[in-house]
Amino acid sequence: MSCVELLVFGAAAGLGATIFADLIAILRQGWAMTHGFYCLVGRWIGTLPHNGLIHEDIRASAPITGEAALGWGAHIILGVIYGISFAVLFGSLALDSPKLWQGLVFGFVTVLVPWLIFQPLFGWGFGMSKAPQPWKMRKKGLINHTVFGLGIWLSLVSLNAFF
Repeated sequence: MSCVELLVFGAAAGLGATIFADLIAILRQGWAMTHGFYCLVGRWIGTLPHNGLIHEDIRASAPITGEAALGWGAHIILGVIYGISFAVLFGSLALDSPKLWQGLVFGFVTVLVPWLIFQPLFGWGFGMSKAPQPWKMRKKGLINHTVFGLGIWLSLVSLNAFF
């Protein structure tokens, strides 16, 4: 598998995993909760020029025009980047013959990105430490990211069936 094929295959797996994880999140949490979170992501991105990287609490920032599209778009792009990262980390053998454990472990580990980067920038502390129920939120994050890892594996299995 060439480098370009590896990256394209990884990107496709990341997109498929993101769609899968989002559908499961909507079924688990409902549309309003899932959509509302990505609106906050868009709000954070959209207010970067005025408010900088770190917010006291992103929920207290005024909504901005287009925050939903911006947040969902960023979320999808990040899912594709995760898929490419999976491909680079595990290589073409994992893409040709994916193992469930690879996807689950990768998904589980990706929860560190929001815990250590995005949540502190949103004003929620490391690992949601400033949330009213931090362990409840951490559990949701672990579930969502593990489902994403399952989605990576399912996407790779599906891609291999068709290509």
